[in-house]
Amino acid sequence: MNYEYILSELSKGIVCTLELTALVFIGGFLFGFILSVGRTYGSRFIRWLSIGYIELIRGTPMLLQILIIGFGLPIAIRNYYPDFTINSFWAVSIAMILNSGAYQAEYFRGAFNSLEFGQTEAGLALGMSKWEIVKNILLPQAIRRAFPNFTNELIYILKYSSLAMILSVHEMTYQAKSVGAVTFRYGEIYLLLGALYLAFAFALAQIMKVVEMKVYIPGVTTRVEKRGLL
Repeated sequence: MNYEYILSELSKGIVCTLELTALVFIGGFLFGFILSVGRTYGSRFIRWLSIGYIELIRGTPMLLQILIIGFGLPIAIRNYYPDFTINSFWAVSIAMILNSGAYQAEYFRGAFNSLEFGQTEAGLALGMSKWEIVKNILLPQAIRRAFPNFTNELIYILKYSSLAMILSVHEMTYQAKSVGAVTFRYGEIYLLLGALYLAFAFALAQIMKVVEMKVYIPGVTTRVEKRGLL
């Protein structure tokens, strides 16, 4: 077995890993925004519901959440719908979105709380609704202030996508394990796998750095350093 075979097999998992990373980040971003608005600006019931969900997700391992969505939930549903099945990729995606949303909600909440309350008062004085204030005044600033956290979350998702192998999703780690079982060259394969994760993490960090510099607004966000890894 040569390196061409190993690389060709690992490359089959790269697309799956990147698709999963992008899907989970976007889904978690949208879900996290909804949770943060509910926790910060919602009614008492919505606020406590959001807090309870966030603490539940942050207090349990992502691996457990994936197992529940991938195995436990289908078994429970099949008690009522015997033919029910769920695609492994989507099971992992849903579990990771639910997990990432809880963390991204806290990034949003911290950013919202860092904004001056006078902006909200000014919006109310102008007759704007809460949603209009959040959408038009607070959200654009909050996203910029939380951008470094979103960069970290994107890289975390890339690395945690390796947990998808538990449900036999053919991402990079699953492919590496499969190739290792054939070639028995586990050391070389896992070193190569680590190099791939490092390369993708570095590339994503640089892309997010460029985007952060593009959306920089003096007085709203901190200027991005032009040197260093991030």
